[in-house]
Amino acid sequence: MLVRIWDRWVWTGILALGLLLSAATAQAQCWGDEAKAKGYANPSILASGQEVADHLGEAGLVILDARSSDRYAAGHIPGAVNLPMADITRTINGVPGMLAPLQDVERALAARGITRNSRLVIYDDSSADQATRVFWALDFLGHSQVGVLQGGFGLWQREGRPISRDASPSTPAGYAAAPDPAKIADLAWMKAHLDNRAVVLLDSRSPEEFDGEVPGRDVKRPGHIPGAVNVDWVRNLTTAEPRQIKGGADLARIYRRAGATPDKEIIVYCRTGVRASHTYFVLRLLGYPKVRLYDGSFVEWSADPSLPVAR
Repeated sequence: MLVRIWDRWVWTGILALGLLLSAATAQAQCWGDEAKAKGYANPSILASGQEVADHLGEAGLVILDARSSDRYAAGHIPGAVNLPMADITRTINGVPGMLAPLQDVERALAARGITRNSRLVIYDDSSADQATRVFWALDFLGHSQVGVLQGGFGLWQREGRPISRDASPSTPAGYAAAPDPAKIADLAWMKAHLDNRAVVLLDSRSPEEFDGEVPGRDVKRPGHIPGAVNVDWVRNLTTAEPRQIKGGADLARIYRRAGATPDKEIIVYCRTGVRASHTYFVLRLLGYPKVRLYDGSFVEWSADPSLPVAR
């Protein structure tokens, strides 16, 4: 009789432990849980430090450090591989910072062990404009499982999480992109849609650059693209360091007041596309269905004397 009772206790304990482990595993698999609580319509693309910590070492997960190689060497998230923004951008026709040719980007991703099935989380120091530039590139390339770390490495450090200075090994893989032309605008597209009322041109630069008071490096003619509205990208962020992306309600209010509503097609640009990529990410986070990034941005536009510039 005692043996039966003992056996029953043992099996009950094993079953309870199994249920607890299953529940913990299921919880760990829910990317974007913390972002969902902040009112974002597309929370799975914004990862928290705890979510990343829960998944470190998991098969298929690749953490991408978008900072410079020097910053990476000084300390990074354990297991992260370094993919500086410069490794996937080029100067093309005199325009700096444009997305590199497709084969070059595929080669850079494959060298870091990334495949189309990898889940990617990207970070930089805190403001995330470098991370979002890499995010946009991957989104354009058709990579479905990609997100950005809220607060970047700065918040990761403040939360007391582990740091490594060892370069993370990666096994070269094969990467075949499936570019989505609906995520990008080139100069020809911009010219063709300049007067389209269903399109909102959203300038992510500072008000001084938008008004032409400060031209910005490599800008030939200061000002902005006619018809554009200005929302400085820094308005997406909290003011306290390490800076984080604001909550969904605050962001939705900012863009709605600027006339950039989800029913329109939004084209974001800045000087070279870096700051605009942050706005691109935020609009995707808010669930906007039609957002493009003008890759050449205002450096390219202002260099063509045949195109209008407003001040």
